Amino acid sequence: MNINGYDFISERDFVGHWGAHAKPSGDLYCCDEVISLPVEHVWTVSEGEDIDDDGCNLDDNWYAAPGISCINALGYVRTVRPWVGGTPDAIWYLDDDEDARDERSRDFNAAMHEK
Repeated sequence: MNINGYDFISERDFVGHWGAHAKPSGDLYCCDEVISLPVEHVWTVSEGEDIDDDGCNLDDNWYAAPGISCINALGYVRTVRPWVGGTPDAIWYLDDDEDARDERSRDFNAAMHEK
């Protein structure tokens, strides 16, 4: 998936092919919960960084970057498939509707636990 000239793993592929998941409740993992895990299975979730002149976020997407970073982290997700060097970031939530994001996160996590 290409957005503004950058390659991203689509949200569908991130969940389907990579096995990305948050907690069963739909909440993101916190740093204490992932710090002891193999780093290749942890991704840092953050918001888009496009800010307008008033300081408002222009990009409501959430992105997941391979690895653990504390700066601008909303939380963390885990993947079944490990990332390797050069793995692009992923879109975690493409909607700008918070209720839709929460519902989709619960659906994804339920589907992952059914496998």
